[in-house]
Amino acid sequence: MKKGLWVLLMLLTVIAMILTSCGTESVTEEEEEETTIIQATVTNPLPETVVKPDTTPAEKPQYGGIATVSLTTDIAGFDEAFISHVGVYSLKLTNQELLMGDWTKGPAGTNEAGFVHGGVNSLNLKTGCLADSWDIPERGKMVFHIREGVYWHNKPPTSGRELTVDDVVFSIKRMCTEPGAYLKLSYPNLTKTLVVTGDETARTVTVECSADEWINCIAQIPDFMTIMPRDAIEKFGNMNDWHNSIGTGAFMLTDFISNGSATFIRNPNYWETNPIGLGKGDQLPYLEGVKILIITDTATRMSAFRTGKIDSVGGEYDDVKDFLEDPDVKSMSYSSDSCYLIAMRTDKPDLPFSKKEVRQALFLATDFNKIKNEYFGGRALILNWPIAYTKEYASAYVPMEKLPANVQELYSHNVTKAKELLAAAGYSTGFTTTILCYNTPAFVDYLSMIKDMWAEAGITLNIDAREYAIWVARIRSKNYDQLFYYYSSAAWQRLLNFNGTSFYNMSYVNDAHVAEVFTQMNELAGVDEAKQAQIHAELMPYVLEQCWVLSSPSAYLYVVWWPWRKNWNGEMYVGYYNDFHYNKYIWQDVELKKQMAR
Repeated sequence: MKKGLWVLLMLLTVIAMILTSCGTESVTEEEEEETTIIQATVTNPLPETVVKPDTTPAEKPQYGGIATVSLTTDIAGFDEAFISHVGVYSLKLTNQELLMGDWTKGPAGTNEAGFVHGGVNSLNLKTGCLADSWDIPERGKMVFHIREGVYWHNKPPTSGRELTVDDVVFSIKRMCTEPGAYLKLSYPNLTKTLVVTGDETARTVTVECSADEWINCIAQIPDFMTIMPRDAIEKFGNMNDWHNSIGTGAFMLTDFISNGSATFIRNPNYWETNPIGLGKGDQLPYLEGVKILIITDTATRMSAFRTGKIDSVGGEYDDVKDFLEDPDVKSMSYSSDSCYLIAMRTDKPDLPFSKKEVRQALFLATDFNKIKNEYFGGRALILNWPIAYTKEYASAYVPMEKLPANVQELYSHNVTKAKELLAAAGYSTGFTTTILCYNTPAFVDYLSMIKDMWAEAGITLNIDAREYAIWVARIRSKNYDQLFYYYSSAAWQRLLNFNGTSFYNMSYVNDAHVAEVFTQMNELAGVDEAKQAQIHAELMPYVLEQCWVLSSPSAYLYVVWWPWRKNWNGEMYVGYYNDFHYNKYIWQDVELKKQMAR
């Protein structure tokens, strides 16, 4: 069944659309024997990213060639004042942020990071980009030292001039004041308190905010917000016309056909050099250009890869299994860092979900192993909330076998105990409830499995499947009566999924202990990420025991690529939701591609 990939693609698309139009919503984002039995019935192996070994010796990079990649959705805009950074795909090639993911800490270097997941946002894994360095003199204050020798694309009105401190200050302030800007819409409290100043002589930009917004500031400003040229915006009004695309990035946008393709050529005046390997010191990028083909149909996309029209493709196992057996094809497998959830109105005392015993009964009535094996073909991660396992955040995650026995038991599928808990909560004959979801077959099929499972415990589940626009609007406003099927955020440092007013906190959780822990994590933001992770790991058993949401297992996903793409191990996000950044580091064996042409 083609469900795992579909869910992932929907997740990315929906996040882009919802974060763009979120209105005024604030995203401020026991006994040893018993334990043995539980571990035998709940299987949750960690999905360590697996890369098919490359036995070819390292080679000196070559210049030339066009990398061809695909998107499953159209490029909806070219300016973050109109659409979230997540969905402005072209900016990842043409423009840059103050900081970026450190390529030397990925598979090409120390392998501390896989750079597979967009939600990884650790300062320990970043390096300078438009700012060559940064300081945090105190909580609530960050100083960026703006790099010299960085030039805008040679297009009017910038005409290849040097990046200035004023460009940076202007860009940040613009995101705080433009009515449609993601930062202003999603973090109104941050934008109200953010103070941005620049010193052109010292080439520094300082951002300061209130202490309670520090964790949001450090998440959004350094490696998420794109820097734009002030004179171009003042001339054009905005940058949403692709013809006006001007950045400091490794590639320049030269053509765009909506729902068709986007064409980029090498920026001949790019500033960055290769930081590692046999090509260390080489001027980047190696490629002559990048071509993005927008291919929404899975079968068509797989065919394009099979015939070499695109260099790489991602999918679930059923989509790419033939390629996994091909000795000529490179591959990598991983699990998403986000998941879909059943949210519950825990804030309404007249509803069953306000009682922990009822929420725990729903867990016990759910056969997670059956879902994993029958719905996902055995290739899925069950324990993926409040944080999913990733290499970068392993210390913030607690694997199933290390959780307390009473928490492990919640995943054991025990209908008898589920009925006992329901009776203790006053629902001895069960109850009837309704879940609101998007009316796609993938959602309805999954929730139909849940409906059958819960029926064994006496719970009648009605599925209210709505049109996409209605579902999205209900998420934005957190407007539903009893249960809601939606998705999680990967931003575990901010506890967005179960704290505060973010729409990610769809279960309306208002817990004093969680609020206290959030305060601790906020104080450590940018100061001690290891301690942050430790605190989250200590909190995780408590959160799971409350059963505020019921998460769906996450399907394992795969990336396959042809061997003519060099210096690549499946990296997708080199930085915070910065897909396509890897293109400036990879190179292409043009002759090998000709030899392997199919």
